[in-house]
Parts: sequence; structure tokens; C-alpha cells
Amino acid sequence: MANDRGTYREIEHTADLGVEVTAADLPGLFAVAGEALYALIADPATIESRDEISISATGDNPEDLLHAWLCELLALFNVQGFVGKRCEIAHISDGQVQGRVSGETLDLKHHAFHTEIKGVTYHDFKVWQEAGAWHARIIFDV
Repeated sequence: MANDRGTYREIEHTADLGVEVTAADLPGLFAVAGEALYALIADPATIESRDEISISATGDNPEDLLHAWLCELLALFNVQGFVGKRCEIAHISDGQVQGRVSGETLDLKHHAFHTEIKGVTYHDFKVWQEAGAWHARIIFDV
């Protein structure tokens, strides 16, 4: 999947789901990774941006920060049933990310549900910069 900020693709992984994300900058990487998480849960074409929720997370380095960001987004789904369509990053600094996610509460009558994600694993989790772009490999426990 591609948009104006970056791309993600599903990768093969035994028993779990994985994605690789590429973006021109770190805010784009975080936004696209969040959208990839939600796209694994439900088809984004069936989700409308009815509500917007602010999210923040902290971490010691880009890997910890991305992991924490994704955990916050997953918690938003698990606690409130909120499934995102679009993520926007307002600010990333050393140790903190602040952003917004727009979407709506999951309704199985209207949304094409794909899978339940239990958690964001540390297995094979990686964030790196190469050839002027940011990349991440993320494995989700299903």
C-alpha cells in the first residue's frame, strides 16, 4: 500500500503478521506504520474519518518510540474499539511522539474486519535509515 508519505507491504511470518514500512522521514514512517496496523485489523476502504483522537508515546530511541506509538494505537482499538483510517504526526522529538488518528468505532455491520491483533512484538522489530529513507520491520502477534 502506498500513499503520499510512504509505503508498507505485508511480509511472510510464521503464525504472526508482519509489515515492512518505508517513508521519506520519521514522521511519515510513524504515520504509515500506524495505518498499516489498522489496515491489518480492518479494510481502510470501509472506514470513515468520523472522529479524531490525539495520541502520544515515549521511548528512548526511534525503535522504542515506534513500538510505543503502535502499542498506544492498538490499545485505542482494544479499549475503545476505535479503528483508524489515517494517522498524522504533529511532533517527534528525542523520546516523544505526538500525533492524531482519525477513524471511527469498529462496526462489524459496516466494516470489513480482517483479524484481531494481540500485540506488537519485539521479535524482528527494527527501525533503520538507508539510502535517504526510513524503514521499519514490525511483527504483530495475532
